[in-house]
Amino acid sequence: MSPSYKIVNQVFVIVLDDPHTRNALTIAQFVQLAELLELADKHPHTTATLVVGRGPMFSAGANIKTVAQLKNKTSSEILSEIGAKNLCLVHLFTSHRKLLVVGLNGPVIGLTASLVALADLVYAQNHKVFMSFPFTNIGLTTECAAAVSLPQRLGLSTALEHVLLAKPLSAAKLHALGLVNRVFDLDDCDQFNEQLTKMLNKELVGLDRESIFVNKRLMRHTFDTQVRAQALQETMSGVADWTANKPQTAFDEIVAGKRRHKL
Repeated sequence: MSPSYKIVNQVFVIVLDDPHTRNALTIAQFVQLAELLELADKHPHTTATLVVGRGPMFSAGANIKTVAQLKNKTSSEILSEIGAKNLCLVHLFTSHRKLLVVGLNGPVIGLTASLVALADLVYAQNHKVFMSFPFTNIGLTTECAAAVSLPQRLGLSTALEHVLLAKPLSAAKLHALGLVNRVFDLDDCDQFNEQLTKMLNKELVGLDRESIFVNKRLMRHTFDTQVRAQALQETMSGVADWTANKPQTAFDEIVAGKRRHKL
């Protein structure tokens, strides 16, 4: 199921709603997410963009069917299908004018987790939420500028530990380190999404939209500049990994039970 959207007062809500795949996104669905971010950015009456999920996970990252289709591709094909998409997503996340918020209804893994680290505000439904960056588990370079965003938001030592050793980060630790703004105590994702939407609308009352946009741009300028530069380096390194079939082989071994993993 494709990402959908709705508008609730000042909040443009984007919903990942494919629980059967644990919201693991295909290339086409990542492109659809990018299109919705553009639509949200241009909407004349909203102040915040909220990305939420439904089901047991916020997102399991890239859909394994997508990975299977990338075997034995040339570097130019990988650059077109993977690299360009990643660069586009980083550009959209870092150039989004409005307050960009993510509501984690469950765990988030890999590429999607890297995108979450680019948001302005992040909220977790409960303490079952975690973020995982298992790039070394599948022989892949970090994606969507995680090599810059995670050291900036978590601290260098913590980022190195959790990326290089592929160790998940709990909601409690993410909150303590400041990447997650608040951990709710809710069991139902729809209730969480509704409460978060209401909370954002309430907090936006009485605030000047343009002032929010300008201050956000000024406060994020250095971070966003570093992220965009890193994204290009990561993309070219990642093209080499995909062309060598490293992540494709790793996923095959994981599915066959031949490789230990932390996914």
